[in-house]
Amino acid sequence: MHEAEEFWDELLAQIEAGEIIPVVGPELLTVLIEGRETRLYQVLAERLLAKYGLVASIGAPDSDPPAGATTVSLRPYHELNDAVCALVAQRGRRVQDLYRPINDLLKALVEAPAESSLQALRTLASVSGFRLFVTTTPDDLLAHAIDADRHGGTAKTDHIVFAPKLASGTHSDLPEQPSSAYTAVCYLFGKASPSPFVFAIHDEDTLEFIHNLQINAAEGMKRLFSELRQQNLLLIGCNFADWLSRFFIRVSNTQRLADNRSKREFLIEQSSDSRGSLTLFLERFSPDTWVFPGGAREFVGELARRWQERHPRAMPQTDEVTESAPARARVDETFFISYSRTDLAAARQIFAGLQKIGADVAWFDKSDLKPGDDWEQKIRNAINGCYLFLPLVSANTETREEGFFREEWTLAGERSRRIQGRKFIVPIVVDRNYDGDAGRFRLVPTSFLGTHFGHAPEGSLSDDLLNEITRLIRERRSQRPA
Repeated sequence: MHEAEEFWDELLAQIEAGEIIPVVGPELLTVLIEGRETRLYQVLAERLLAKYGLVASIGAPDSDPPAGATTVSLRPYHELNDAVCALVAQRGRRVQDLYRPINDLLKALVEAPAESSLQALRTLASVSGFRLFVTTTPDDLLAHAIDADRHGGTAKTDHIVFAPKLASGTHSDLPEQPSSAYTAVCYLFGKASPSPFVFAIHDEDTLEFIHNLQINAAEGMKRLFSELRQQNLLLIGCNFADWLSRFFIRVSNTQRLADNRSKREFLIEQSSDSRGSLTLFLERFSPDTWVFPGGAREFVGELARRWQERHPRAMPQTDEVTESAPARARVDETFFISYSRTDLAAARQIFAGLQKIGADVAWFDKSDLKPGDDWEQKIRNAINGCYLFLPLVSANTETREEGFFREEWTLAGERSRRIQGRKFIVPIVVDRNYDGDAGRFRLVPTSFLGTHFGHAPEGSLSDDLLNEITRLIRERRSQRPA
């Protein structure tokens, strides 16, 4: 163990030198349930078990389980693994059948996170010395928090997903020369998806990911894994199992842990104990791993405080002007893209595609809203000022009965009744497998009915849709006074 001030001095110096990558675990992730902040993956595990008629038990139960119900004990920070193991133990339950329901439940939990749920992640994002972040969970809350703090709510953080089962050629990597405003999140154990085995939901998945990280580290993601093996790591609230902590630290190094290494790890976990086997192992065999016992949230708060003392933010941080930043357009010439957060990746693709053909886009991002904002008036003003309203329709929106995007759709429908003689609402289906039958979407407003639905599979504008939007842009511009 190292003295506290020595630990802080060393850590802050490494961050200032740009030589630290934070690795973020589930301890920082919460959701607001019935007015109370609860661990995200505890809630996910409870809902997964409930879906299949099982009851979760965490600590002392608040009430007796229903008669005949099977109770499953969930360990803190290992809840999803324990829930999956219990379900697989049921006769006829296959592990590959659990990825889609887990994805659906997780998406529903994180689609519109409360500000308090993002606070710890935003506090971490405020440490401007970090550019590359690693998450050990499959949700996108960390990227969402970084965008909120660094990019004014605009979705600019790069998502780099590692998964053994990703199709060849679909891996992304760090750019060769990132801008000073570049931020990225690496999903070390995959990103949530309906497809099986592309994100980790139990310990055997995690073992497989780490195994593939060890043997295929350079395949398609050479720059990213070079950074992970060269940079110092700050592990915050990961709460790995003992064996996994040892394995992960070793895999992320090119030398034996007992060697005189130049690389260092800083380990922060609530469960750290001066008498614990992991701590004793690290003290004896990995002297360059510094352990700081304590809660992840308290650590992040103290880190941000100390960082701000050294690097005060005189004004909100702004990005460099890049080609993806929309031009300041006249309000009545803009497009409004309305989307569920589950379709954020497709929305970003459409945004970029529209810019390439010269469209001016009103990018209204819900993450920019703060508690107390008159959010309805802000949305109403943007929708009432745009020329075309583009709602993104998908299988995801069919599963969401509530959400900000539904308020946007209602407001657009109200305005469409006042517009005659031209198109205002152009629905766009972003599902890859769409056969042209718009009738399959039962939860769209009546104002969408009778309108031709365009197709942009996963955000890639089809030729027909691209031609139609180009025609509408030309039509609008021909109406301008000479």
